[in-house]
Amino acid sequence: MAKPAASPQAPAAAAPRESLTCLVVEDHTLIGQLLVGMLRTSPGIGSVMLATSVAAGVALAADEKVDLLILDLKLPDGDGLDVLRGAVKRNGDVACIVLSSMAEELICPQDLAPRVAAVIDKTAAIESLRFEVEAAVRRRLGGLPRARMRDAATLLRPRELEVFERIGKGMTTQQIADSLGISVHTVNTHRKAIVSKLGVVGAELVRLAAIHNTTRTGPVVFTERVAPKRSQG
Repeated sequence: MAKPAASPQAPAAAAPRESLTCLVVEDHTLIGQLLVGMLRTSPGIGSVMLATSVAAGVALAADEKVDLLILDLKLPDGDGLDVLRGAVKRNGDVACIVLSSMAEELICPQDLAPRVAAVIDKTAAIESLRFEVEAAVRRRLGGLPRARMRDAATLLRPRELEVFERIGKGMTTQQIADSLGISVHTVNTHRKAIVSKLGVVGAELVRLAAIHNTTRTGPVVFTERVAPKRSQG
């Protein structure tokens, strides 16, 4: 007696996405590096690549499936929209945020317009970009994943880590200086080094420091010192 044919199995559902691959196209290296540093601390962003020309951007977009494109318009070797066009060929669902000093002059071709999620003038860059990146992540991932922590313990020197942890406790610069027995100037020097290494500033730095404190193994213990009295005058 012939065995009944096995019913075809439905294909397994794709695993939910946890992060997006981002490509920054910016010919000013310093600005590009600042953007990459900011994006690497953004929830929902995984790999971040930087291209400083249209040619490099087109090559990366052809090799990698880019989910989110941060794009300058005017580059030395051509029009940044050519990178978007190449990215769309590789991944038709790519989202693009235009970040350019020429933002007001953008006339987007009809075929690319659906892929442009936002247009931001560089003069209002970082905070506006952060907002639009988080909005793009929510649309693509259905929510905002928990922020990733840079490994502060690995990136920071011991004294920088002490300052970082106190920032997370909400201590002022003077309080940090007093607790460590160092000057306010030295605290500010350490803060600048922390900002450079972690790529975050302001409220985001405080937030990451607070997360670091709550995720460390064991309680956060500070050994307070009494600062020596400074001579007046």
